[in-house]
Amino acid sequence: MSIKKELLSELTEKQLKQLAEYKGINLDLSNIQKKYYEDWNEKDKMVDLISDSKQLTVSEIEKFIVAGRI
Repeated sequence: MSIKKELLSELTEKQLKQLAEYKGINLDLSNIQKKYYEDWNEKDKMVDLISDSKQLTVSEIEKFIVAGRI
């Protein structure tokens, strides 16, 4: 598992949504993505989607956690 995914996995769904909103990461899925993520739980899906974003770095995740935005 990547460092990004490990850090993101520590957050709740609500915190993940806040982080995605804060960074402007779109969590809307295409039809292909809906099929791929069909059997995933919501949190794991969000972690995977957010971790793939090039808009977000490990240090930004750490800063988000430390800043109390959770």
